[in-house]
Amino acid sequence: MDLFVRHGDHGHEDEHGHGEGHGSEDSVRQHALASLYWYTIGAVLICGFLSRLASAQIARQRIKRRPSRSSPDSISLLERIFEAPKTAIAGSLFYRRRPAWLVALPLRKTFLVIVYAAFVSFLLTYKAVKHDGQYFERLGFRAGWITVTQTALPFLLAARTNPIGLILGTSYERVNWFHRWVSRIFVISATVHGSFFVTEWIIADFFWDELKTVGMVKWGLAAWAVLVWTLLSTLRPFRSMRYEFFVLQHIISVVLLLVFLLLHVPEHHHFSVWCAVVAFVWDIVTRSANPLFRNLHLRLSSGVNRFAHQAHISVVDTELTIATVRNVGFNWTPGQHVLIWSPTFPRQFPHPFTISSIPNRETSTKDVQLVMKTKDGFTKELNHWARGTDRDGGDGTLRVFLAGPYGSMPTWKQYETVVLVAASTGASFTTPILESLLTSKNTGRVRSISALYIARRKAHLEPYLQRISRLVPRAKMMGLSVRVEVAITKAGPYAAAGLDEDPVNESRERLITEPERETERLDEDKRSSIELERFSIDSSDSVGSERADQLLKEEVELGFGDGQEYDASAIIETQGRPDIEVFVASATGKVAGSVAVGVCGGSAIEKSVKLGVASLRSEQASQGLGANDVFLHVERSYI
Repeated sequence: MDLFVRHGDHGHEDEHGHGEGHGSEDSVRQHALASLYWYTIGAVLICGFLSRLASAQIARQRIKRRPSRSSPDSISLLERIFEAPKTAIAGSLFYRRRPAWLVALPLRKTFLVIVYAAFVSFLLTYKAVKHDGQYFERLGFRAGWITVTQTALPFLLAARTNPIGLILGTSYERVNWFHRWVSRIFVISATVHGSFFVTEWIIADFFWDELKTVGMVKWGLAAWAVLVWTLLSTLRPFRSMRYEFFVLQHIISVVLLLVFLLLHVPEHHHFSVWCAVVAFVWDIVTRSANPLFRNLHLRLSSGVNRFAHQAHISVVDTELTIATVRNVGFNWTPGQHVLIWSPTFPRQFPHPFTISSIPNRETSTKDVQLVMKTKDGFTKELNHWARGTDRDGGDGTLRVFLAGPYGSMPTWKQYETVVLVAASTGASFTTPILESLLTSKNTGRVRSISALYIARRKAHLEPYLQRISRLVPRAKMMGLSVRVEVAITKAGPYAAAGLDEDPVNESRERLITEPERETERLDEDKRSSIELERFSIDSSDSVGSERADQLLKEEVELGFGDGQEYDASAIIETQGRPDIEVFVASATGKVAGSVAVGVCGGSAIEKSVKLGVASLRSEQASQGLGANDVFLHVERSYI
């Protein structure tokens, strides 16, 4: 092979030789190990695909199965087989008695990373560690071979239209964390490859001669330098400095890496590098095709651009911006996100935001609403533009482009109880799920829905609560128990915990007793007392009561509804820090059966929800109900 020929002047034998260094036995073994790597990856993906099919079939069976017939005898054989390992783990003594601090740790991700790292380590060292004269050289070649073999996987995991995600039934942002760890292991493997050769050359006092005479060494060092820079620049402190700079330099680094690898790697192993090139080109093509398809309007009407969308931009305050993109022309699943950008801000790259609305089933138009918290970059410029336009008397219309939708969501209708917890703009994830369940003609097995909203100011939740209040009255007709709780934390203990990063602005705080609309003809005390009582009744206990009807009637008469019907008992509002674990426990205690918990709101919120879910699972496991009946979905930006 060329690899050995090009280094033949430095003690390497031809691959057809029989020396102790790199004869035919080592060459065959390296080919076999490289094949083993991709055979193993393929086997894992096949198992994941079969698991996805089984999960989808189980979800369909659960939805078709009526809650009243959820006896053990009604559970299908597929569900019994698929859930048996989970039930066995849940029933173990360690699972039930594990410490609370262990619950919040990402054990599954850690296990997966350790297994992958151990597998690569095995490939690097299998029958290669022999303390003889060829020790450094043998390990250097083996590490180089295995490193190049890994090249395509980080590119496959990074693609937005992700082939691996399509196989496993997930989306690019949920495998992005693994892309980072695979890339880090790739860098370590490349470092091992280079360090063994450099060590050998330094010992033989031949480093500079090797650098001068063998051109591929220079390109290898250049590729390694790009890898190290890419690793450092993807760490959170660098990545969060300037998003646009991070994306631009990351693309340039990837292109340079592929070029340097093609110059460094011998021709007989170019296939692995070209696979990475194909994966990179696939990502570019699909990333470009999606916005072209989503933003191109073949049928034109007056006032519509051929290639763009019209968005109405409004602001709640300096910290929150709402963008309503008119008639996007595509459907989406509640919880999915889109990427948005505008030619008005040419220096800003596309940014992902969760769609906070659901498609309107009553009309053919589909408007996408995005609620954006003001940070640096795009959101800051957009908020500033909207406030300036409002001061100048403009209509707040902006030309924007969209890409997406992206995201893979669980089937919520297969669970009897759905619990949703959100902090700040995390409500953009939970609110569409709640809306879709309350507007669906078929709610599946769902019988109870509980939602908790946490924010420092109520004004930041009003874009969501206005829509929810109009839908909650449907719950009684649908036979659902719905409870919505709003916790206004202000500058309470959660501020220190990092649950909500909004700066405190007491002058803009909207207290529970403050009326929502000024009406000169009404007595202020009467309005405040009605507003207070409106948020003090649980819908599952008081729907249909005389007092609730009376409150609703008074609300409409006083003008709270602005012409809309509102359920007087729809929402409970509290001040200060909510006890999330108690909320989860109380929400799941009303209806027997399986439970789904969804959370979006930052690491502190996630930790509290995980503790609540762990307590619930332990309780169910101790009662013999099976902890696998409690499903947890954590939604966060993994990008």
